[in-house]
Amino acid sequence: MSILTKLEQGVATLTLNRPDRLNAVTEGMLDEIAATLRAWSIDAAVRCVVLAGAGRGFCAGYDLSGSTEDRTKPMRPDEAAARMSIHAEIPLLLHRMPKPTLACIRGPAAGSGLVMAAACDLRIASETVKFKLAFASAGRCGDPGGSYLLTRLIGGAKAREMFMLDEPMNGEQALSAGLVTRLVTDGSLDQECLSLARRLASGPTGAYAAMKRNLNAAAVGSLEDTMAQEAMANAQISLLSHDAREAARAFMERRQPDFRGY
Repeated sequence: MSILTKLEQGVATLTLNRPDRLNAVTEGMLDEIAATLRAWSIDAAVRCVVLAGAGRGFCAGYDLSGSTEDRTKPMRPDEAAARMSIHAEIPLLLHRMPKPTLACIRGPAAGSGLVMAAACDLRIASETVKFKLAFASAGRCGDPGGSYLLTRLIGGAKAREMFMLDEPMNGEQALSAGLVTRLVTDGSLDQECLSLARRLASGPTGAYAAMKRNLNAAAVGSLEDTMAQEAMANAQISLLSHDAREAARAFMERRQPDFRGY
């Protein structure tokens, strides 16, 4: 199986499972990943999504080794568009789905793998991580979503450097640039990711969904438009959600809230 899935205590984990190829993705894998994320995005039992890689790498990008297609011949525009639509859906789902997404990264994260990680809300990386876009080396401009996501994560100047110079970035550099949320030892990576995922899964899922919509809107909208959306979302969450009422009760009763995710 090229991907493995698991759902425990609200935490849904999708593991890329081609460790012999550093989890490089194929067209078939992309279809499976997209279908899984699509289902999880509307599943109330899923309250946090974790994306990980089996073995010593996260994802080495797109795997060309098993393809029978002659890559020296140009594709028709409609063929290229169809292929890219599959690549585009995955970062969109990770970026927009109404629940937290977390990338658990060790070893190489290149090309498509780096774009998927950048699409997640949070990224926990092992000290063994190595980020590299690898698009310039392949004579390509990059996967859909990469320029948008990296520009907003690390800024335009650093994103241009990563795309055009195509130099690797280690864990310390990624932490300094803002590409990763936390940098941990390799031995503690899995537990750190699980602990954070369980924390998010036990939190106010509806509020997280509203936060994501607000933050995504803030990245592209005006201050006035973003404030209007925030006001509407806050009114809906504060007045209508179980979790907001539960938080108020828990505060008055001096206990931890029991969030249900709605």
